[in-house]
Amino acid sequence: MKPLHIVLLIIAGLGVAAVVSLYGNTTKYVSFPEADKMAVESPGKDFHVVCMLDKSKPMEYNAEKDANRLVFFAKDTLGNTKKVVYNHPKPQDMERSERVMLVGHSQGDYFQATEISMKCPSKYEDAPVK
Repeated sequence: MKPLHIVLLIIAGLGVAAVVSLYGNTTKYVSFPEADKMAVESPGKDFHVVCMLDKSKPMEYNAEKDANRLVFFAKDTLGNTKKVVYNHPKPQDMERSERVMLVGHSQGDYFQATEISMKCPSKYEDAPVK
């Protein structure tokens, strides 16, 4: 084999390895029922759930008792409501958020969130013209 062929094979092999590695590390966007199903199929694997804070149900957070425990209810884009447990400090202005993206996995009757990203109302939106 010529040295050029060997170099091309090595480059092709590295390309395939990179694609396989990136594909294996991606997470999926799912609903709460899909996260429940996938928790059985892939225990411990994290998923993204786009949802809204269910403000009709209470939020449990006591900074004096345990500042690293937040429990609330969220409603996914399909309308499914689930209890969410987040073992980190409560994000600032969480009650004002329009949309919440949770990263985590289902554990029985609740969703264990490892990350929370919030979409808050923008102060830069155009005001209605009078």
